Amino acid sequence: MARVRHIAFYTENPEREAQFYCGAFDLKRLRQSENGSIWLSDGYINIALIKRSKSTGIDHIGFLVDNLDSAQQRLRQVMPAAEFEMPNENVTAAEFKLKDPDGNAVDVSEKGWAV
Repeated sequence: MARVRHIAFYTENPEREAQFYCGAFDLKRLRQSENGSIWLSDGYINIALIKRSKSTGIDHIGFLVDNLDSAQQRLRQVMPAAEFEMPNENVTAAEFKLKDPDGNAVDVSEKGWAV
């Protein structure tokens, strides 16, 4: 059975993105390349922040959290200007959405996704 283990973002500023994901979701840095690309992990999923001058990103990434209120508080600490969107509950499992510093969509859920 295949499982998602890697997601790659193209970004002009891997360091800024790494600070966001490590601060907001407790990801750990695995390594950094000579060109500034950074690899992170939560212990299950590997995320590559690939340095590229023309950012294309991906559609979105979803994080399962233990508590939505705590997650929002932590996100506000890391990114005070974060704007939380409440998605249409008939379309997504996420309880709220936001954009990371590069504008990539992030879903946050306490319920999780069917696997």
